[in-house]
Amino acid sequence: MANPKQLREKLSVWEVKTDPRAPLSDRQKDSFMELSTIASNRPLPIELPLDDISSFPSTLSNLALSGTDEGLLSEGLAAMDMEEEKIDNAQQFFAWFSKVENEMENAEEFSYKEHVAQFREYRQQCDQVLEEVSDALKHLEDLQHQYMFVSTKTNALHEACEQSVEEQTRLVNTAESISNKLSYFNELERMSHKLSSPTLSVTGDSFVPMLTRLDECIAYINSNPSYKESQVYLARFKHCLSKALNLVRVHVVNILQSAALQVLPKKDAIKPSDNAFTLFYGKFRTNAPRVKALMEQIEERVSKSPEYDTLLNDCHQCYFNQREILLGPSITTAISELASQHVKDHCALVRSGCAFMVRICQDENQLFFHFFSKPTDRKSVV
Repeated sequence: MANPKQLREKLSVWEVKTDPRAPLSDRQKDSFMELSTIASNRPLPIELPLDDISSFPSTLSNLALSGTDEGLLSEGLAAMDMEEEKIDNAQQFFAWFSKVENEMENAEEFSYKEHVAQFREYRQQCDQVLEEVSDALKHLEDLQHQYMFVSTKTNALHEACEQSVEEQTRLVNTAESISNKLSYFNELERMSHKLSSPTLSVTGDSFVPMLTRLDECIAYINSNPSYKESQVYLARFKHCLSKALNLVRVHVVNILQSAALQVLPKKDAIKPSDNAFTLFYGKFRTNAPRVKALMEQIEERVSKSPEYDTLLNDCHQCYFNQREILLGPSITTAISELASQHVKDHCALVRSGCAFMVRICQDENQLFFHFFSKPTDRKSVV
């Protein structure tokens, strides 16, 4: 279909003076003029809703509808700036018609254009919100990356701390183990100094614990011969043990000899018939508590070291020697008296001698266990 401009151009050449496309005769021209006159005076159709202001452009909305139809039309044309316009030919008519049509279209499309403008505004707002949301999502993504970075570093730090704690625990345990092992070696200097002290007494409260610690140190070094200088330390610990046991030996020997000396001066003044053996046992036994406490410690340790067995044998030998010194002369005198009393009665001599020896053996056995807690084969020497 041809556009309005081409249509108007074609209509404008219908009645040109030179070569018209639709030439009119004189009669036709007169008829056209009459029709134009009638049309110019023709009233507006009654169907035209002149009282409906929505059918006019928005510029007519403020006009009051009054007067005749021609007055209303004039007012409408004046509102559209068409009051002074005249239509002399078809081209002007089509231009006017096109203008009116555009005004009507604009009036009809006004509400839609408003909606379109609102929608565009909403779209701009939505685009702005979408842009802000995109920025927020970008910031959130950056925060998430930073969180993952910090979380990774935190986990790595936590694992490193756990490893450090484990390593610290392992090192502490190792240090404690080393300290415990070194404590046996460090005891050597302390014990050497203590054994060299002139105030040390075998009856003191610290002497027995010192023997116990010496036994522990010697046993530990014996069980770990691969340690550096273990044999040197073992020899020095055994030397300390020998010094301690020598103190015990001297102490026990002095007590036994002193007890024997307290009894010896009176033995000649008492005759066998006067029950002289009571003095030998009663007075000698008063020194037993000072010896037995040490002997019990030595007897318990005999299996730990041969030095203890040697010391115990020396103490036994010293005890029996002192008892022999005390009882030897008295027993010899008593047997001689029995022999002189029963020269002819051998049976009576045997009975009296056996009874005497049984009593001596029983008394010696009881006395022995006042000084020692375990039996020994050396009692047979008596």
